[in-house]
Amino acid sequence: MAAISDQWIGALYSAIDEPARWVGLMDLLRRDFGVECVAAQLLIAAQGKALPVWGTRDSHSERHGRLHDSWANSPANPRFSRPIGPIPDMEILSDARSPAYSAQDRRRLSDGLARCGLGPAFWISHRLDKDHRFTLIFHRTPDDRRDMEPREEALLARMAPHMHQAAKLWLRMSEAEAKAEWIAQAHDATGVAMLACDRDLRLHWSNEPARALLADGHGLRLRHGHLAAIERNDHDSLTALVEGRSDRGVLALGGIDRPALHLRARPARHLSRDLVLLTLAQPDRPVHYAHGDIARLFGLTITEASLAASLAAGRSVSDFAAARGIAEGTARLHLKRVLAKTGAGRQSELVRRISGSVAGDK
Repeated sequence: MAAISDQWIGALYSAIDEPARWVGLMDLLRRDFGVECVAAQLLIAAQGKALPVWGTRDSHSERHGRLHDSWANSPANPRFSRPIGPIPDMEILSDARSPAYSAQDRRRLSDGLARCGLGPAFWISHRLDKDHRFTLIFHRTPDDRRDMEPREEALLARMAPHMHQAAKLWLRMSEAEAKAEWIAQAHDATGVAMLACDRDLRLHWSNEPARALLADGHGLRLRHGHLAAIERNDHDSLTALVEGRSDRGVLALGGIDRPALHLRARPARHLSRDLVLLTLAQPDRPVHYAHGDIARLFGLTITEASLAASLAAGRSVSDFAAARGIAEGTARLHLKRVLAKTGAGRQSELVRRISGSVAGDK
């Protein structure tokens, strides 16, 4: 009975945590099967066809990747262009045995593979979910026309359970990492500074706005991986906040003669019961309001939107008039139209509505 290599199994499971090791696995399989190319592909069922969405191959084939891809990984290859039916849980097949190819498909396949430096293929394929299929495909040299041999088929059959388990774990981890990256980008895009620390103030996670704030050193900084307030009294208050000894869960650092920094602490139980999520805000930091965004959001003209942006940024009607070189009475006529269009009863309500919209960008 054909025996599978311990090296294959070790390389296969190590590739789950370190995707770069897929190449090492392909190199081992290429050597032991004596073929021209070994490649791994993740295929997705779309529009009735199997389309590759990820792939890697052995290092020898990588050096010839442009030649191989010129036809083998293009829509001209019947392997991708032919309609597909239900995906089987597992299949071990070859170009010679596949019932999905017509005689014309086989001629195109043979001629096309030869042009890009490859011979006939055999493969093992697993269904990971209703849409995804993981395939390990072996191509012989162009002058080797042999079909898959019994020993090769037996080796793939014995490797199948390991390949299926490893591929499913890898897909789950890849999806989890992609979701985590998307969440991180979403946290960065909000412009709200957030970080997670433990009760000893050791930093565990932060988004980009929080990292920028810590780098500026306004009231709070990072020292040897731990959060530290600039002033001693502030640091004692920060420790009390994180340890849950603050009665309101909020804290103001700085102020008056120093830039103010406001913090709110919440238990980060979705991350860990031992972590605290801190939201940071700089109330003195100016907010930029894009005139075009305000105009679109509130149905204003650009001039009206410019006035609204100026008021929301803390300037007065007379400040706006002076900056634009117009009479204050004219500016107040603009304000009257802005209030009417937005439905705001007074200037303070207008500012509240604008500051509560998505127009602001700190």
